[in-house]
Amino acid sequence: MESELTPQQQKDLTSIIKTMKAFLKMEYAGVPRKRNFHPKMHGCIRGTLSVFSDLPESLKVGLFKQPATYDVWVRLSNAPPKVGADTGRSGRGLAIKVLHVTGELLEEQDPLGIPTQNFLLTTSPILSASSIRLYRKAMGAVLGGVFPRILFALNPMHWRSLFLTLKYSAKHDNLLAENYFSGAAFRMGPEHYAKFVLKSDQPEMAYSLTKTRSSGFLREQLKMDLKDKDYTFTLHVQLHQNDRQHPLNDTSRVWKGPLIPVAKLSLPKQVFDTPERRAFGESLEFSPWMGLVDHEPVGEINLARRAVYRELAAFRKEV
Repeated sequence: MESELTPQQQKDLTSIIKTMKAFLKMEYAGVPRKRNFHPKMHGCIRGTLSVFSDLPESLKVGLFKQPATYDVWVRLSNAPPKVGADTGRSGRGLAIKVLHVTGELLEEQDPLGIPTQNFLLTTSPILSASSIRLYRKAMGAVLGGVFPRILFALNPMHWRSLFLTLKYSAKHDNLLAENYFSGAAFRMGPEHYAKFVLKSDQPEMAYSLTKTRSSGFLREQLKMDLKDKDYTFTLHVQLHQNDRQHPLNDTSRVWKGPLIPVAKLSLPKQVFDTPERRAFGESLEFSPWMGLVDHEPVGEINLARRAVYRELAAFRKEV
């Protein structure tokens, strides 16, 4: 896989970051800046990730090298760049920060000051911008206002991306019932590539509050569910077998193939909706490049994310 951007890709990436910073500067004039995407946090949840003991030898790499249980922080969110109601069709995010991991780290240092492995997952199995060039055009449309969106939508070259975005946007009733996907690919040691899939162990859960859904009902539901019970997810890997079925550089393609369970994510009952926990959740930084060399992100979109996440995190702290 390519490890460096071409001059044209770098030019597009510079434009992407400029567009994102301009949006944040306008959207949060005079107030603390939120994330460019996933700004609406439903909750910052403490939990554990337990690596299974019976993994195939080929998967005993990096975080999964041996059975272990790690403390984690989990951040649940809405994907759109503007904070809005939970009732509409959208993507949802679940980011996991695994604490005190061991092994050789990538270049990104976690501001927490400890070695971590980050998993950034959403309810969409793909990232619809399959190239940095399309990423630039999509950001200009999403963040640039009505006229840029119209121009983007009228171009037939963008119709597949629009279709995929709409296809995988959905209404969600309960964040603990959803499945979450890495979208892009990552190394699984020196010999394999994989995508990560987090599957709910309680997919039958739904909206159960005895009132009409409010604009923030996903947090309200999460608060009620975690007040009295524990919940779990199973983390899986989906291995790359060939470039035709499992393209490494095209994040807009859904991979087909078996899911191999590798770890259990446990969220114990807790009270998380406090001022202190909300402030902590907002302060956390996530990046696919915060982690182990054995799980290095691959593909041009992941290369772009390295710079985007770093620069936007620093930009949020300027005010």
